[in-house]
Formats: sequence, C-alpha cells, structure tokens
Amino acid sequence: MALAMVAICGMLALAIDAGRLYFQRRLMQDAVDSGSLAGAQSLVGTSSNPNGQPNYALYYALDDTLAVFNQNPANNDPTSSFYTAPVNNTVTDTQGGYTVTAVAPMGYNNKQVQVTVTYNAVATFVQVLGFSQIAIVATATAEAGTNAKTYAIFAYALPGNGNTINVQGSGFAQVDNGQDGNDFCAGSPSGETISNAKFHLPTGYNGMVNINGNVFINQANDNQHLGKYWVAQPPFMVGQDPEPNYLIPDISNITPVNPTRSKQQNVAPGATFTANGITVRNTTSSPHDVVIYYPGKYTNTVTIPNNGSFDSADGIYVFANGIYLFTNGADLITHGGYISNTSTGLPHYVGGVGAVGATNLPSASDGTNGVEFVFDGGSNYSADNSATATPNDYSTFFVSPSFVPTGSTHIAFFSAPTNTSGNPWSETFNVGTGTGNRYQIWGTVFDASAQTMTLTGVEIGPHNTTPSDDPNPGGPGSLGQYAITGEFIGFTLVLDDGNIPGNSAGTTPTCSGQTAIWTNRGHPALLDQFNKNFAPAPGVNSFLVK
Repeated sequence: MALAMVAICGMLALAIDAGRLYFQRRLMQDAVDSGSLAGAQSLVGTSSNPNGQPNYALYYALDDTLAVFNQNPANNDPTSSFYTAPVNNTVTDTQGGYTVTAVAPMGYNNKQVQVTVTYNAVATFVQVLGFSQIAIVATATAEAGTNAKTYAIFAYALPGNGNTINVQGSGFAQVDNGQDGNDFCAGSPSGETISNAKFHLPTGYNGMVNINGNVFINQANDNQHLGKYWVAQPPFMVGQDPEPNYLIPDISNITPVNPTRSKQQNVAPGATFTANGITVRNTTSSPHDVVIYYPGKYTNTVTIPNNGSFDSADGIYVFANGIYLFTNGADLITHGGYISNTSTGLPHYVGGVGAVGATNLPSASDGTNGVEFVFDGGSNYSADNSATATPNDYSTFFVSPSFVPTGSTHIAFFSAPTNTSGNPWSETFNVGTGTGNRYQIWGTVFDASAQTMTLTGVEIGPHNTTPSDDPNPGGPGSLGQYAITGEFIGFTLVLDDGNIPGNSAGTTPTCSGQTAIWTNRGHPALLDQFNKNFAPAPGVNSFLVK
C-alpha cells in the first residue's frame, strides 16, 4: 500500500495539479494577449506622430496584463522616465506574484509589442514527487495596424527628398478613390492620394491629372495642372503619413531555385496544355505557344518573350499561383505576349456588375491563392510592350493573393526594404498606337526600399464597371480598367499619362443632394483605382503576431 501511494499521488498530481496549472497558464496567456494588443494600439502611426507613442505602449502593456490578475502597475504615469526612457525598450513590474515584462517598440518597422509574464505556482500533491513550486511562462507579440487611411496613391518620402510625385506626359490621366467619382457630393475617406512632399507637374504640361477623392499635398510645386474631380487648382489638404507597415512574406526558405518552366508550342484554338497540375486552354482563334512559370526563388533574370528560347511575341505566358522571389540581381522583364495567372492567359473577372479580377488557377501548395512577386538583392520588375506582334497584341493581368501563410495579403509586387535596384518597379508601355492597351494589376504595388517607381496609364476611361469573361483580349471586359486596382505606394513615384490617342478631360459633376450627376467623365488614361478588396491595410486595430 505504501508503494502504491506513490503512484496514486502521482496520478492525483496529474489529475489535480496539472489541470490547475493548465488553467493558470491559460489565464496568463489571456493576460499577455490582452496586454500586447493594448500596447500595440499605441504604436499606430498618425500624421502628427508617425511612430505612435512607445511610452504609452509599454504602460498599457503592463496595465492590461496585470488587470487580468486584478493588479495595477507600480508606476501609473505613462509620461515618467520609467516608460519614456527604458533600457533596451524594456520595462518590468511584479505584482501579486506575477512578473510582467514588456518590450516596445520592436520587430518589423518598430511596430510590435512583446509581453511576457512569469508566475511561480505552489504545488500540492506533486510535492510528494519533490516539486514545491512550478514556474509558468506565457508570452505574446502583437503588431500595430497601419494608420487609419487607405490609399490610391501614396508617396511617403518626407520633405527634403525633392519631388515625391513627379508627373510626366502631356495628356489626361486619372486616379480614383474607388467610388468612380460618385462621392463628389459626399466625400469618402477611402482611397486618398497623398504626397508627403512635392507633387510636381511641369509648368508646360498640356493636359491634366484628375484625382477623384481627397488629395493631401505637403508641398505644392507647379501643380496648376492637377485637378480634383476635374476642377482645376482645387484646395488641397496638407498632411504627412508614415510608411505603411505592410509585411513581406517569409522568403528565408523559398524553393525551388530557378524552377524549370513548362512549354508547348502551337497549341491549337480550343486545345489545352497541362503541366504540373496547371491546365491552360487556348480560347483564341489562333494557335499560340503556351509557357507556364512556377513559384520559387529566381537568381536568373526572367524575360518575356525570351528570344534565346524562341518565345513568340504572341505567346501565352501563365504564372502559377504562389510567391516569386527575385534576388541576386535577377529581374522580371516583360515585353509582350498574353501574361497572367489565369487558365487562359487572358483577363478573368467574377462578380457581375462591379466585377473584379480573379485567378482561376489552383492555390499553391502553401495555400497562396494569387501571385506575389518579391524583389530583393538589387532585383527589379519592368514592363513595356516593345515585343508585341501587332499594336494591340499583348495583355498583362495579375491577381494578388487574398491568403498568404506569412506577410500581408493583397500585395502583387513587394520591393523588400533591403532591395537596392534603384528603380524596383517600372511600367512604361508605349500606348501611342491604340486605345485598348491592356495592363491590369489587381492588387497593391508596394516599395519598402525607399526608391522610385514608375506607373504609366495604359487604358482609356471612363472606367468599365461591368467587365465580362470575353475571350477576346480587346473585348468589353478588358477595356476601361485601371492599370492598378489597389494601392500604389512608394518612396517617390513617377506618373505618366501615356498620352493615349483619343484621351480627353471630363467635366465636374453637379450635385443633387449628396448624389453626383455626371454628364461627361471624359476619356483619361486610367492610372490607379483604390479597391478595398485589394488593399493590404490591416486597419487601425492591432493584431496578434504570435
């Protein structure tokens, strides 16, 4: 019986002590989750304070964590040196036997808060096994959401960096906040256009850049050709925003390296080509070569078409869904062909009226259900139409993922903070030969590397809100779409209207109450339209990272 009591006490320890300690740790995990989220909320940037308030982040991290245990911090003054000048951004407080340590700011872009709590629980039955106290530890990390604004176009370089947005060309171009100008009489805060420093249009500019939505310009510079809803020289708001804290995917172990593409020549009309689970159908009336690219790490430049591989200028080039990392100076360069992450190489839409671009290819093995191109190590993306077989024989159509295992969603192109290419993203189509120039990115283009990006208008408005799955790339579903539907965000930006033949300015709408009455929206080059379904902003709420 004496020997059996050891085993019986051991079972009692598991049944009672282990259960009690489990619930104790669960309470502690709730506490650090609450504390880290509360602290991260104070790191949300504002126009006046881009870095948030780290001292309040530390205070609320302690306060909300201890509150779960019915305790209060020893120091209740967030403005004291305990919080404003902590060693290694770390504060520690012990109350009621709970030791809470908070670290802020830390992590990506200094927007994270980490909270750890330790507690020495007193053992009961398990003391018979020699354990009088058991240390329990719980930790959590939360990240601040981006600031409350969402953007159509945002150049985040601060004054002193020259022209933050530099406009080129001599025609008419338009940026929209996602409302197609229908909020002229009742403004919407979404999809704003922001230049933290100078927004420059040359004095001799012959056209106009029209912004539907709010315009924030910190420094005016020859922008008499900038309009708001086609009103020349409107009053602009002034304000600076911090760089959004969008997350790059985990690129540390991306494989395979330089994956081999699949190719089939002269795929007949109506025929298909299948490779590695991807089926591409030629829905055009002519035979085309079909090439399929796969996600992975690219250290060799990809050029489309690749003359060395005898690629055709009217080939169908399909990118399977997933993350594509270009690094070590490798570039992605497109000159022509039908390029997409769809099963036909052509535009594809879902949703009826107000339809949006969509991929109909299977998700990658990690669940990524779109394409995201990441550039690092001196790599860049450039697109033009210099290799097209005929003036309108090309189409580019990429849809970003709504799910990625790591990183921010809805990003189609991401230039890493460590990229050093000089011009990591450049789209410079020559559209002087036609009005149906199809280039559509459904997702956000984001440069975190403090360089310059170039966007050229490649289609002509007004915006087509009822696209269809027309197999003809020149059909109604392909026309009247913005070059980017999402956000176009970088350190400094170059905008080019493209001077598309037939483009024209529109007229300012009138109002019937809060309803805008349009008589002429014009036919401008369509640069960028904000769409909440393709914007990665997590909003102002903080969220748990781990």
